[in-house]
Amino acid sequence: MLARLRTAVAVAMLVGIFVLAAGVLGGLVVALVWVLRNAPAGAAGLGFLLSSVGFVLVVALLRVFRQATPDAPGGVALSPEREPALWSLVRQAAEAVATHPPDEIRLVADANAAVSEDSRWLGLVPGTRILYVGVPLLQTLTRSQLVFVLGHEMGHYSERHTALSGVTRRGLVALVEVVDGFGPRRPLGRLFGAYLALYARVVRAVARGQELDADRWAAALAGPEASVSALRAIVGTAASWDRFVQDHATVGNSVGMVPHGVFAGYAQFLSVPAHRDVDVDRMMAEERRSPLDTHPPTARRVQRIEKQAPELGTAAVVPDGDEPALRVLTDPVGAIAEVEAHIARESSLTPVAWEGAVEVGGRRRNEERAVRVMSLVDSLTPEVADLSLVVHLATHGRRRELAERLAGHELDDPQALDVLRSVLELLVRCALVGAGHATYVHRWDRPDVVVDEAGTEVDVAGLVEAVPGNPAGGEWLLEVLRAEGISRTWNPAVSSRVQGPAGPEVLAVLVTKQNWRYAHPVLYVTDAGLAIRTLGYREYHSIPPISPQKTPAQLLEHSTRVDGLRLLVDPTTELVPWDEVEHVTYVDGARPRLTVRRSGRTTSYSAVGVAGDVVQAFGTFVYGRISLG
Repeated sequence: MLARLRTAVAVAMLVGIFVLAAGVLGGLVVALVWVLRNAPAGAAGLGFLLSSVGFVLVVALLRVFRQATPDAPGGVALSPEREPALWSLVRQAAEAVATHPPDEIRLVADANAAVSEDSRWLGLVPGTRILYVGVPLLQTLTRSQLVFVLGHEMGHYSERHTALSGVTRRGLVALVEVVDGFGPRRPLGRLFGAYLALYARVVRAVARGQELDADRWAAALAGPEASVSALRAIVGTAASWDRFVQDHATVGNSVGMVPHGVFAGYAQFLSVPAHRDVDVDRMMAEERRSPLDTHPPTARRVQRIEKQAPELGTAAVVPDGDEPALRVLTDPVGAIAEVEAHIARESSLTPVAWEGAVEVGGRRRNEERAVRVMSLVDSLTPEVADLSLVVHLATHGRRRELAERLAGHELDDPQALDVLRSVLELLVRCALVGAGHATYVHRWDRPDVVVDEAGTEVDVAGLVEAVPGNPAGGEWLLEVLRAEGISRTWNPAVSSRVQGPAGPEVLAVLVTKQNWRYAHPVLYVTDAGLAIRTLGYREYHSIPPISPQKTPAQLLEHSTRVDGLRLLVDPTTELVPWDEVEHVTYVDGARPRLTVRRSGRTTSYSAVGVAGDVVQAFGTFVYGRISLG
């Protein structure tokens, strides 16, 4: 009863969007009529305001009626012929909750399951139904727990939740566009913003109620015991998958790599007791709650199922043997391999061995973190940020201020010391790896492990343990690093990257003054290095319009269309890696000038056209080696 009431309120508020819009437009029309009768001189301005407001409202609110163009469904489709056991289980669940089975089942790389339906005419006409099942769930749940998941998703279809959800989402999108169009701080923006806040709360409350309704269907299918165990297992899976993705699976993404065998890696990650044996009760107790949550807290869902247990009875769908859910697939190896290939293809990443992704990607990831740390330190003091300054701040009176600046929030003393140790570990690792004394290696128990030339793990944590708050310890650390050839003025830099299929990312473009007729050197600031490419005679004349002379704007427009992959395959491109760039001087102005020093020689360029934020792009990769004029 409460769920139906909330749904009715959500529909009423959806209609209220149009009532509010009509009221605003009607008020403006009345005002325009009054102005035309009493003060015609102001009619033009008010008419312009009316047309502007009307345009914003009409364009945004048409989204509610217009069926959204569906995105290409993600993951890998599993046909009934290919995976008959899974389809049979889904059909049983759909039949038990009195609904039609989905039109497609797709395997995705997410610790979740979901359903979608591209309904039309405000949900009155059903559309294509798709069930998404995450590989991590199949790796961690049992068959009986999988029945709960499938029953929950089919319950959404049975209750027609998916039919209305598309319309309510489009209502949210329309309101956001209206607020953005008017400006959130202007009167009309504030009016629709207040309605948006209220509407979003109601819609989210409806969504939470729908989740509880779907849980009831699922618990009747799987039984109370399997349902509770499934919810608890999903909490643990979501937490372990998030940590695995953050620490391991994405380590090579910034260098165009993805580890080969991501899901096999997840299974090995779970073999470490610390990752497998998580405290689910603690995680459920610490779940954050917000009126904008789409799902109720797991603890509430569990309590509700346990309370309903006497009336639920025994399971309606009992799978044959409570074995790992992954065995429901006829060809799990092939299906998972297709999902991994889909990830690499969609993200333009190259599959490589775990060791290679960690060695190269780990270095890049930590260098980027170290550069961000130095940028924050630089904003804290007028002095030039370097390793010795960070150590000085961490060991003297400003250590808590530094820790809070790095963490972004207030800390107590123990927390501040932990943050400082973590930051010092990061900088020491980057310095040792950059100097060639250490290499990142792959470990499932923890990320960012480095070993020396002999393959022995470097105890970076031990080196910095006693440094925060200890000036003598800070001096000792600097001397240890100096003995390894690392200067007190050391600064992190981002090394050149290994390229994926899309090539390097172009961040800024400078078209320079021609050295001779029809030969313009063009400088591309990329994440792999500084690429220098010359516009030759034929390419120059191919730039429209047909004319013997090209303006700087025409040359720049043409040059910005050259992507990283074309730079790589063009034999005339000279790519200078960032670790070979000794210093950069950039002087902004009507004719910006750039001076690059590498290998002891200096080359100057005068730019006639610039695209992108040159200073930020250079500063990202040559931090501490750039001068601005």
